[in-house]
Amino acid sequence: MNPPVSRPARLVVQIATFGIAALLGWHFLEYLRQAMLAIRYPFGLDYGEGIVWQQALLIPGPRMYGDIAEFPFIVFHYPPVYHLAVRALAAMGMDMLAAGRSISFLSALTAGAVVARLAFLATPENIGRTAKLTGAVIGGLTVLCYGPVVVWSMLMRVDMLAVALSFLGVWCVVMSVGRPWRLYAGAFLFLLAMFTKQTSIAAPLAIFPVMSIIDRRRTLFVTSAVLLAGLTLLLALSAYTGGGFLRHLVLYNLNRYQFSAVVEGIAAQWPYAIFFLLTILGVIGLWSRLAGQHRWRDMDSFKRDVAGNIVVRTALVATLYLIVTTGMLATIGKSGAGTNYLIEGMCVWSVVIGTFSASILDRLIRFFARTKVGERASVHALLAVSLGLLLAVQMLVMPTHSTEYANLTPASIAAIDALRARIANTEKPVLSDDMVLLLRAGKEVPWEPAIFAELASLGRWDQRLIVDRIKTHKFAMIVTTEHPGTPTYDSRFTPEVNDAIQAAYPRAEQVAGRTVYLPAD
Repeated sequence: MNPPVSRPARLVVQIATFGIAALLGWHFLEYLRQAMLAIRYPFGLDYGEGIVWQQALLIPGPRMYGDIAEFPFIVFHYPPVYHLAVRALAAMGMDMLAAGRSISFLSALTAGAVVARLAFLATPENIGRTAKLTGAVIGGLTVLCYGPVVVWSMLMRVDMLAVALSFLGVWCVVMSVGRPWRLYAGAFLFLLAMFTKQTSIAAPLAIFPVMSIIDRRRTLFVTSAVLLAGLTLLLALSAYTGGGFLRHLVLYNLNRYQFSAVVEGIAAQWPYAIFFLLTILGVIGLWSRLAGQHRWRDMDSFKRDVAGNIVVRTALVATLYLIVTTGMLATIGKSGAGTNYLIEGMCVWSVVIGTFSASILDRLIRFFARTKVGERASVHALLAVSLGLLLAVQMLVMPTHSTEYANLTPASIAAIDALRARIANTEKPVLSDDMVLLLRAGKEVPWEPAIFAELASLGRWDQRLIVDRIKTHKFAMIVTTEHPGTPTYDSRFTPEVNDAIQAAYPRAEQVAGRTVYLPAD
């Protein structure tokens, strides 16, 4: 007969569990509130939103992936799936900027839901259902606690859609044993992800070796079919654009690389160290439990479990996915890379964190149900509860909004709108690195500063094309969000372009936190 459960100990666990749930719930609701505000905000929250909006206006059309020597000067950074999704939603009467942000937001929620499902599937069978469900929910909600996810899920950018499609593909494939159509569906989702963001290869790389163990012949067939479909689509888009599709995605995106940027980029994410620690502990704990439960004698017995056991299969996919996304952190060293490069890997963390949380909760439940609370056992329980609370507190302090949106006030919004009206009333084009402002004013983006500064520095674009237009006053005004000497400004405007601006537009006004350069007369 089991000894009675200590009432105070049970109360501690109940209070701790309720506290974690309350903090998670509060964070989620606050995130939803901020997301709704961001979606309705009419101006830019990020530098890249404006160029994505302009690209969406041109896709599909004769100017997509066009000649960058022809005015207006536009580089297309990504394949067209996200842009087409934005156009489809905007065709229903939605503002295009709001449509783009809504897709990112819904993609983040989708990624969180799929992460929760994968965490549930990867949790060993000998863990109770209550603990499994709780761990899965915790895993899913942690997705919305990472700063990169929070910020980028409120922006008109391609990243969240690519991640959501990748995770949906993983979910379909791990569930495809006995249901072959899901393997095809997953492969199609991977293809969509790669035609949303061309670097979305981590998920299929993690999936392929696992599915090869299960059904090599079918996996090779599906992989070949997807590669053929992708190659056909690539050739068709290249032919339609006169080779521009490949030039834009490959040649114009081969930016400079610095290993120091990798170190700095990873070091800047120190607030998320607890999540990474939980991920490492989770991987160790997960495979220790699975090995103890299944007692694999050799590789053949392991392969049989991969094919026949959904838990082992999902755990293996999650582990390989973690390894691949960790390796891809090296891409942060690319010039122009940002925290969006961390999103997919962090979402993989959450799958493992979900299984680890389930394991901890299961141990607590079994502990208080079967043993007296002695001194040693009390320490064990206290450590487990403390770890859960630490995770909850970490979630609490994570951002629920984009940094730019947090700094806005009614007065600053009114000033931006006044500047928009001023731009709208000009007859000439306007040059600005706040490209959302141009589009909101009904103007076309004539030139994206950052990518062309990069191309000019590599000798892949003749910047005299823009310098001459500045010198001959082709623009009514030039608007910049920073000033010369700041890292942001200097990364967008080369010395030659800056000299032309200062000479041809010598009058400078500070308006709505931006510098407006005007001609002398």
